[in-house]
Amino acid sequence: MSNNRIILEGCLTQFKTANEIELRDSEIFELFSLTQTTKVYDLSYENILNSIVDGGNDGGIDSIIVLIDDEVIESIDELSEYTFSNKTNSRFIISQCKKENSFKEAPLDKLITTLPELFDLEKNETALLTRFNADLVTLALLVNQVWQKTAISGGKIYIDFIYACNASEIEINGAFSSKVDQLKALTKRIFSNENITYSNYSCSELLKLYQAHKTNRLTLEFKEQPLSTSYKEFGIGYVGTVKLADYKSFLTSETSEIRDDLFESNIRHFQGEVDVNKKIKSTIETIEEKDFWWLNNGITIIAESPNQVGKKLAIENVQIVNGLQTSYSIFNSHTGDITDERSVLVKVIINNNKETIDNIIASTNSQNPVSATLLRATESTQRNLEIFFYNKGYFYDRRKNYYKNQGKPSSKIFSIQYTAQAIRAIVFNDPHSARAKPTSLLKDDRTYNQIFDPSKNYEGYLNCCLINKKSNDFWLNISDPSKKGMTANFKLHLAWISSKVSLSKKSITFDELSTFNLTLFDQTKFNESLDFLTQTISEFQITNTTANLINMAKSGDFTNYIIEKLDAKY
Repeated sequence: MSNNRIILEGCLTQFKTANEIELRDSEIFELFSLTQTTKVYDLSYENILNSIVDGGNDGGIDSIIVLIDDEVIESIDELSEYTFSNKTNSRFIISQCKKENSFKEAPLDKLITTLPELFDLEKNETALLTRFNADLVTLALLVNQVWQKTAISGGKIYIDFIYACNASEIEINGAFSSKVDQLKALTKRIFSNENITYSNYSCSELLKLYQAHKTNRLTLEFKEQPLSTSYKEFGIGYVGTVKLADYKSFLTSETSEIRDDLFESNIRHFQGEVDVNKKIKSTIETIEEKDFWWLNNGITIIAESPNQVGKKLAIENVQIVNGLQTSYSIFNSHTGDITDERSVLVKVIINNNKETIDNIIASTNSQNPVSATLLRATESTQRNLEIFFYNKGYFYDRRKNYYKNQGKPSSKIFSIQYTAQAIRAIVFNDPHSARAKPTSLLKDDRTYNQIFDPSKNYEGYLNCCLINKKSNDFWLNISDPSKKGMTANFKLHLAWISSKVSLSKKSITFDELSTFNLTLFDQTKFNESLDFLTQTISEFQITNTTANLINMAKSGDFTNYIIEKLDAKY
C-alpha cells in the first residue's frame, strides 16, 4: 500500500471518529470525498448526505449537487425563493466516489449511457422511475427545472463531473481519456452548454484538499489608523475607511475568487443587476471628486481576536453581516488599482455573544424589507432551542455551518429545516408535506408557529430530531437493495412510523415524545417499521395504479392510507 493511501486511511478514520458516523468503509469514503471536493461551497453534512443517490438503479451516479449562485438547492419547493435572470449562475455537480484502487472505465460507460435518458426533458417522473431509483429521479427533475429556468432567463449553467477513487495517484490510459472527451461532448449536446469540467481525484488530490484549511485570520488595512472604542466589558469596535483596492484584496481568496464564506451570516446573497447595485457599480467605475464612502452606507463586520498594528487590523472568524451588495460590487467592478484614493467606510465589531450578533444582524439590515424566513434564526425560540440542544450535548445550527466550522461532530448537528421536517412528520402526522414542501414549513407563518411553539417542551424537539436521525442511520445500513430503493423517498415516513411502532401506539402526543425513551427504538423496531412501510406501499400501488414512489411520498392520500393501516395494527 502506498504512503498516500496509508495516510488517507488515517484521515478517513479521523473523519469517521470526529463526526461520530457508523457506516461502511465505502460510504465513509464517499462522504469524505464529497466533503473535500465540494469544500469551496461550504456545504453542510446534511447537504452532502441529501445529495447521495447511489444504490440500485443509480445509473452510475453517486451524488448530484445543485447550486444556484453558490447556494445549495435540494428541492423544487425552494425554487420559489429565487428570481432567475441573465446574471444567475447555476451549477450541477455530478460525482462518482469509488473506494477502489484504480480509475476504471466502467463508471464513465454508465454515465455515457445514463445522461441522455436522465436529462431528457420529454421524459416525465413515471418514465424515469422505470429505469432509475427515486432519489436519483428526484434530483434529476430538480436539475431539469433549474436548467430550464436558468436557460430561459439567459443565465449561465456549469456542469462539473467528479470521479474520486482510492488510487494512490491519477493513472489513466488513452481509452479512459477518450471516454472523458466523449462524456464532455455528450453533455455539451444535451445541455447545449460549453461550461463543462471533469476532474479525477486520487488519494493524492484528496489529501491536498483535506490539508487546505480555510484562512481563518485575515488582515484589513485601513487608509488611516482606525478609531478604536470600547463599550464597558461587552466589546470593542473599530471604525475607519479602507481604500477600495485594499478592500477588494481583503475579499479575494487564494484562488482569486470572492471569499463567499465571509458572508455566511448575512441574511441576503448578492442580488445581481438590481437598481441599487447598478448605481454602486456606476459609482465605482466613475472616478470623480466625490469619495465613494460619502455616497455609501459602508460595511459592518463581526469578528474576534483583534490585533492592531498601525493601520492594519488582524481579525479572526470574520463575518460581513451588512454590506454584501457593496462588497460584491467592489469585488466585481473595481480594477484593483492601488492609486485610486477612494475608500469605503468599514466598522468592525469584536463580539462573540450569539444574541448580540443576532441583534446586530437584524438591526443593520432593517433599513430594507426582509422576508421573515431569512430572520427566523434570530428569534428567541430559535436561540432557546440552540441553548437547550447545546446543554444536552447536541448542536442546533440556527446559522448554517456555525457548528461545522467549530469542528463539532456532524452526527450531532441539526439545522432549523431538519428539525421542522422532523416535527411536522412525527408530531403532526404530516410526513408528505414535510417531504414535499420543506421551505414552506419555515416560510409560512401559520405552519412555522405551529411547529416552533415556545410553550412546547423542548425535549420533544430534540427527541424528534434523534428519532429521525436514528431512523436515517438504520436506513443507510439496509442490506436489501430492493427495500432500500423502494423507501428512499420515504425517510420521513419511516421515522414517523418508527415512533409509533416503538411505543405500539397509533397516535402519540407531544408530551409522550418529550419523554420518549430512545432505547425503545432499536434495529428490531426499525425492521418492523420498514416491513410495514414496504407492504403498505405495495398494497397502495395495487389499488392506485397511477401512483409512483415519488408522488406517493408527497401525497396526503398515502399518508391517510398509512394511518388507516396503523389504526388496524394498534
